Amino acid sequence: MARPNRQVERRGDIMDAAIALIERHDLATLKLADVAAELGLTTNAVRYYFKDVAQLLSELALRSDVRFYDERLGLAAKTDDLPTQLAMTMAAGLPTGPEDAEWRAIWRAVLAAGFELDQRADVQGIYHRQVGLYTDLLDAGSKTGAFQLKSPARDIAMTLMSMEDYLGYRIVARDPQMSRATALRLMRQYAELATGTRLPKSD
Repeated sequence: MARPNRQVERRGDIMDAAIALIERHDLATLKLADVAAELGLTTNAVRYYFKDVAQLLSELALRSDVRFYDERLGLAAKTDDLPTQLAMTMAAGLPTGPEDAEWRAIWRAVLAAGFELDQRADVQGIYHRQVGLYTDLLDAGSKTGAFQLKSPARDIAMTLMSMEDYLGYRIVARDPQMSRATALRLMRQYAELATGTRLPKSD
């Protein structure tokens, strides 16, 4: 019974090593041999889990589902207050700061998919699953009266996700005029206008 868990652990180790390498070197130079060397493994040992760099990058991009979808779904268990849930959801989607290596690596992997999302349903779905998370939260708030939506829930959700992605990029790209606090303030201001509701501040 321990073997499947060990395989999951090893895949996680490989992706962590890839993140570390991407931080130190150009993504374009990433090789399975480099990842193997980082872990003290043979290239074939890494290839057992990922047949090539393209597959590794694809799964690294999909790792965002854990941090930005699965973990954010769990926020509902922390409070029943929907404005608070919305504030927490926005905060959890942004990088912790310029040195958030996982955020940087995930989005480098997403961008590696290029400009043909119609050909990459795996990467295309990342954004839309998170839009769905926001949409469900906004719809729930509208039904209970917690939100007075000024636009359709999905439109607001897509705008929040687009802000999250672009402002997050500016943070990890080390734009001196864009901090996590500034991004949160901008998103909160838009969300308050869009929902007709005052939102609590979230770090």
